[in-house]
Amino acid sequence: MKGKIVLFIFSFFLGVIVYLCVFDSNRLFSNKDYRLISEIPYVPEKHSVDLTIVGDFLYEEPYYDALRNGEDNDLYFSLVKKYFSDDLSIGNMEVVITDGTMELSGVGYSFCAPTFVGDQVIDLGMDVMSTANNHSNDRGLAGRVSTYNYFLDNSNVLPVGTYDENRDVSRNVIDKNGIKFGFLSYTYGTNVSVDSSLRYSLGLYRDPDTGVISDYYLDLIKNEVNALRDNVDVLVVMVHWGDEFTFTPNSEQEFLANYFNELGVDIVIGNHSHSIQPIKWIHGEHDTLVYYSLGNFVSADYIVDRTGETFRNAYQFGLLSKVSVTKIDDEISIDNIRSIPIIDYYDTNLRNFMLIPFDQYSTDYEVSHYLYGSNFNRDFINNTFMSVIDSEFRNEIN
Repeated sequence: MKGKIVLFIFSFFLGVIVYLCVFDSNRLFSNKDYRLISEIPYVPEKHSVDLTIVGDFLYEEPYYDALRNGEDNDLYFSLVKKYFSDDLSIGNMEVVITDGTMELSGVGYSFCAPTFVGDQVIDLGMDVMSTANNHSNDRGLAGRVSTYNYFLDNSNVLPVGTYDENRDVSRNVIDKNGIKFGFLSYTYGTNVSVDSSLRYSLGLYRDPDTGVISDYYLDLIKNEVNALRDNVDVLVVMVHWGDEFTFTPNSEQEFLANYFNELGVDIVIGNHSHSIQPIKWIHGEHDTLVYYSLGNFVSADYIVDRTGETFRNAYQFGLLSKVSVTKIDDEISIDNIRSIPIIDYYDTNLRNFMLIPFDQYSTDYEVSHYLYGSNFNRDFINNTFMSVIDSEFRNEIN
């Protein structure tokens, strides 16, 4: 009897608990509590990356001569290195790097750099270097492979536009701060013709035999863009194009820029003119930011005898540009575009080579530049910058 009473009491209290938990849950979770839970705002997932974009790394003999005469190897990038502490830095490697078996040269439009040049690029903080340009075949396939391997073996720098045994663009991807970037690179051709059996090893957009943009190369570009497009958030194409010593893009550049836009490319980074060219948006079903040319970043030719005074002076500075890329959930935005001139300085004795941001290009630097007597001065730099680059892209870089 006593056991039945205990069982009854236990069953009673158990029933009360079940009632409160199941049948009267509103008493446990009041409307007030429910409202607090339901009113918590949704916070979208946000990622951001800052890009630093510069032009040609064109190492030439006068700089090597200065180093042989005791110039400090660290001087050259000392005033610009601060700009490369951001997330992703991109440039064009206009010279091949030796593997120790090739003739070194910084003259005669045939360029092969010593390995310390690769170290400089790495130490500066570069992340992506285009290796497809008109000097890519200056030392044949061996030069392309040597340059490619130097970066892959000694750093995290991604060489884009040249390939080893197989042409696999899937490796041209960098995941940065939760945003996945894909890279491709193409050149109009090379100074030294590439054998037909080796063309797989270089990104080309013209047929080397005819010199025209054939359907074969348009399809090749399309297939490589498509191979990356669905697997990345931002697709960047670097392209060596246009006419040397010009401030305006030609019809081929505009055709290709629009073609890249139709394929869904987000950013086009152009080079080859050795002078700055405009930055433009192409708007349509897809928006594409196009740098027609950033000009030279590294250079050391004080003669430039293939052109007149204007473009000999334009050869001495290029653009450094910053771009903000933001990803909110799956939506990408590209904005906050800023650009400044960077002057390639060397004095009247062809010494003290250094890159100087325009806001630090003092009167002392200006009047002691080797080409100051040929009207290379602050007014020329600023007037060229203001006339070529639209105001929306001329914002200061802190």
